[in-house]
Amino acid sequence: MSKRRHRDSIRALLAKIPILTYHKIENRREVGINALPPEHFQAQLACLQELGYTTITFHDLLDSPELPEKAVILTFDDGYASVYEHALPLMQPYGFRGVVYAVGRFIGRWNDWDANLGGIRFRHMDRRQLRELADAGWEVGAHSLTHRALSWLDETSLHREIFGSRDLLADVAGRMPASFAYPFGMHHLRVREMVKAAGFAFACGGINSAAEAVDPLQLRRVPVYQFEGLSAYRKKLRIAGLPRLEYLKLRILSWPAVLTPLYQKRFRRELFLEMEGMPGVYSNNSND
Repeated sequence: MSKRRHRDSIRALLAKIPILTYHKIENRREVGINALPPEHFQAQLACLQELGYTTITFHDLLDSPELPEKAVILTFDDGYASVYEHALPLMQPYGFRGVVYAVGRFIGRWNDWDANLGGIRFRHMDRRQLRELADAGWEVGAHSLTHRALSWLDETSLHREIFGSRDLLADVAGRMPASFAYPFGMHHLRVREMVKAAGFAFACGGINSAAEAVDPLQLRRVPVYQFEGLSAYRKKLRIAGLPRLEYLKLRILSWPAVLTPLYQKRFRRELFLEMEGMPGVYSNNSND
């Protein structure tokens, strides 16, 4: 393995690299704005290529001896099956790779941790699909075990969510994850310290995270929504100068996410009690 970069060098690189957030890449509609049609996603990939961007992963930031002059990190939260079905084949012709953040206890299951308005559910990738992504050069990162607001958990549950997801995803991908994504982008000092103790070199929040993008444990990411055109997409790549109106728009659009943890506490408590009693590595054959 090549020598790892010094953390100051990594901070300097992060200040110049846009990090974008996707969720679902598919045509199925939802009561929400996170399901991006594949044709829109393909247009964005073509835009990245036209602008001279090359994708990298957080593993690349640590270990790759050379990085492209114009790098971008494409992250996919929750590990939905549509990323394997649509994003992977669309990205391969461009030589692009991504970072997928899987929810450990929901690997191969429906997204019952979410509110799923209108009764519309989405399937998460199974172990085989995640391993195929890893074998294709993608990074499989951790997104907790059950996708709850980590800042609301006690010390024991917090440790289980962070260390447990690390170990599970390392088993799935065959490699220790370099990065963690905070569910709902919610975190505070106690959560970040636990993430650091678990050995994660990077941790991603949302649009409300550290503006300077120089703290590797609270990286700002810019979300991509289904209704946005290529003009808005190009603005997202301006990490050092995201227009103020664009930033305010994205902050407003992100606020409903904080309602899901409230829904979980009120209506899904039994599900999470069941999840906490599960063994460490989730079965590949789950069809729940």
